[in-house]
Amino acid sequence: MLRTPSSRRLATTLAALAATAGALLTGAAPAAAAVCSDVEVVFARGTGEAPGLGIVGSPFVRALAAELPDRTVTSHAVDYAANSSQTSAGPGATAMSAHVREVAAACPSTRFVLGGYSQGATVTDIAVGIRTGTTTGTPVPAELSGRVAAVVVFGNPLGLSGRTVATASPTYGPRSKDYCNSSDTVCGSAPETGTGGHLSCASNGSTTDGARVAAGFVRAAGGPTTPTPTPTPATCVRDSTRAHVAADRAVSLYGYAYARGCRDALGVTSSCTLVSLRQVDGGWARVAAC
Repeated sequence: MLRTPSSRRLATTLAALAATAGALLTGAAPAAAAVCSDVEVVFARGTGEAPGLGIVGSPFVRALAAELPDRTVTSHAVDYAANSSQTSAGPGATAMSAHVREVAAACPSTRFVLGGYSQGATVTDIAVGIRTGTTTGTPVPAELSGRVAAVVVFGNPLGLSGRTVATASPTYGPRSKDYCNSSDTVCGSAPETGTGGHLSCASNGSTTDGARVAAGFVRAAGGPTTPTPTPTPATCVRDSTRAHVAADRAVSLYGYAYARGCRDALGVTSSCTLVSLRQVDGGWARVAAC
């Protein structure tokens, strides 16, 4: 069929529109800007717990945020099966490591606190490169080990072999803490770190102490420090009427200044007219002197 110039132009336009529509339909949406925190807790829940931080991770994160009021603290719950056969620990470790890599790339200043409870502790063990003998997973890359400020685990099955993160990992051991209660057969019963059984970590002070220990490691790793307190605003100021207006302590109307709130007459709005104002309920009032 013979096409006229106008029909060729129409065909070209339709093809371009189709290509654009295809790109819009199949192209990935722009990535959302990363929200970076000073500290991110990456925590793996225990066996059988519902997805999320779990009964130990939640109070641990809250306590750590309270210990670091001068820093932003966020958390990420490792997405893994937490099955009863314990075979999900390896994939959980891989998921933990992948998250650390992703956030580390997007947020160069963020430091990490890794942790877990019960099988989640095994997830953490594997993620920091400890061989557990149950399952395998991908550990955090060696080049990112310095970004991990602390490792804190609760009810760690590694204790059944007489080990802790501190004794099994030359890299992470010096900045780690294992909590195993006196009657906790899951981690081998270690009375020096707490009382009660395997389910007592959330109620016997272990999470609070773990947060304190982790906060100490975070501070030792460096980074943001307590900001300089904001100076308390002066409650009495002697300045020119023009400066009072500029600082919103007064308003100017037809060339004359009036105290904000109380409406006391201050005189001509000028750099030469000096007046003292004291802060009162509802605004500012003229006084003889500060």
